[in-house]
Amino acid sequence: MKKRSIFINLLLIVLMRLAVFTNCKGKSSDSPNELIVAVYPNLNVAYKELIPEFKKKFPKVKIKLKTLGFQDHHNMLITTMAANQGAPDVAAVEIEFIGQLGAGGGFVNLFGKDYNAKKYKRNIVPYKWAQSMTTDGKMIAMPVDIAPGCIYYRKDVLDKNHININRIRSLQDVYNMGKKITKDTDGDGKIDQWLLPTASYIFFMIFNSSQYRYFDKDGKPNLKRPIVRAALKWARKFREAKMDAKISDWTNEWYAAIRNGKVVYFPMGAWLTGHLKTWIAQKEIGKFRVAALPALKRGGRPLTMSWGGSFLAIPKQSKKKKMAWEFIKFLTTNVKSQLVGLEKADAFPSWMPAWRNKIFRTPMPYLGGQNARQLWISIAKKIPNVNTTENDSVANLILISEVGYVIDKGKDIEKAMEDASRRLTERLKRIRR
Repeated sequence: MKKRSIFINLLLIVLMRLAVFTNCKGKSSDSPNELIVAVYPNLNVAYKELIPEFKKKFPKVKIKLKTLGFQDHHNMLITTMAANQGAPDVAAVEIEFIGQLGAGGGFVNLFGKDYNAKKYKRNIVPYKWAQSMTTDGKMIAMPVDIAPGCIYYRKDVLDKNHININRIRSLQDVYNMGKKITKDTDGDGKIDQWLLPTASYIFFMIFNSSQYRYFDKDGKPNLKRPIVRAALKWARKFREAKMDAKISDWTNEWYAAIRNGKVVYFPMGAWLTGHLKTWIAQKEIGKFRVAALPALKRGGRPLTMSWGGSFLAIPKQSKKKKMAWEFIKFLTTNVKSQLVGLEKADAFPSWMPAWRNKIFRTPMPYLGGQNARQLWISIAKKIPNVNTTENDSVANLILISEVGYVIDKGKDIEKAMEDASRRLTERLKRIRR
């Protein structure tokens, strides 16, 4: 009886969420010429400008653009796809959700004869192409933009402390820099300037630079690797040295610390520049710069990772798949469309022919005249290929909790790795029953 009650409650939650989306945002239209496109900010800004261009080629098509906040948008997709009704014709999906939503079979395979997306492969960044693929060889979404992972740092603070970023090449160098940066600046006996927002950044900077994440090439849990151990050890080392402010991402405290130079050095995707200059730190023009990630060891190659990035997919529920594919091609394989995305949404193109435009050789005033886009191109070419699986989100939640236990609670690293692997194995068994 209890299990039945829980099931009924969960079903009601799903149906209520679906009703909210349907009533407030509309559902896939019955009109044969109307295409429902669901996105999150700031893609909506770019697409509003591009829709009139698309209509020049397809004048009878009406594009209805639906925008929700980032998390609400993805919750909507999870809910409508689980209920098998109410999904849009075209859906923007961020990399964090691509495996959960697509690898489970909710999106059409773009390698099908009606799409033939394979012919676009040579013009799309290799690592991004790999992210759109499932382990069984299906292409579940078309890459829109990429997010090469880089270091954002406060040049004004480093200059004040006589630190040359070009000499910060390894994690040990970063740690040594943190000793100089982390301090009490106002003399009240309390640290008020830190190297990092939180030590977990160090863990994910290392972990996400690996070709294999949660699973090995055979699909088995892969959380007891040496790189996981190294990532946990380094994250704990920075925490124990009190170099992180223990601030969560996307909070008012996080915004203020970045804006005021209270946190000085942290990894993030290239898209952050747009957020900094438009709303997080509008007045701090010229104070930020970007750099490649450090190497794990002195003398080693710099770490390389992706930190975000968007895709466009066609839910199987759509009754207008052919027109949905035309719109996706227009946005993802057209240089002009990709450049509008860069200009309006700081969406770095996944379509490599766009990189030949002069804007990619132009200094960026907000970053003090740095030609950061050339750095991001260089990083993008080196990011390892990682395929997605439908269980990535499950594995990520388990791993995040163990990282927290290690950093915040002092849990033994070997025990944390063992527990993460065991918990993931047990969870997969339950899912497959």
